[in-house]
Amino acid sequence: MKINIFLAFLVAILGWATCKNLQSTQQEAPAETTSATPVLPGWKASRVIEGENPDTAGTYQVDEPPAYVQVPVGALPPATASHRAYLSTGYWHLNMAFQPSDTTIHKHYQKKWLKFREDQTFDVLIAGKPVDTGRWNWDEEKNEIYLSCSDPYINNTWSVIEKGFVMIWKGNTALNVTGIQVRVVGAGSLPAGN
Repeated sequence: MKINIFLAFLVAILGWATCKNLQSTQQEAPAETTSATPVLPGWKASRVIEGENPDTAGTYQVDEPPAYVQVPVGALPPATASHRAYLSTGYWHLNMAFQPSDTTIHKHYQKKWLKFREDQTFDVLIAGKPVDTGRWNWDEEKNEIYLSCSDPYINNTWSVIEKGFVMIWKGNTALNVTGIQVRVVGAGSLPAGN
């Protein structure tokens, strides 16, 4: 009986101390910022979502092109002969894309094909016709492709996962903070009617 009274007293004291600790922590917490500037130093994001988004709300969606960035294609040494040969063997179809904050992003990629050349230039083609021309390079150390053109959906640096003639480009490099993932599939030629 004495031990039960002692344990009840101990639980009451610990509960009171925890409650006081929580109250003082809440009072010392800094006020929330309402600016679009990230709170954490060095933190980058394609966009900062402000305000409340209750658990029952749909995923926040934005349909706008990524911010245009200057891609330092010339800052790297020339791509290796194997990467030049790999990319220039045929055409590359940007056949699917995903981004959590824009689930319709794929519509900006699916009609596009890329034709890389060994001189480290490339064309963006829609319906078999060039609509843009740019320069490319490959960072061997980081396994990233650098693409510089006027198309904001393609122009960026991309972390690459390669498996044969299928690549996944991920928008999570030091320059590319879009979070977009693109599946790029190689083909020997353009399909009929394209």
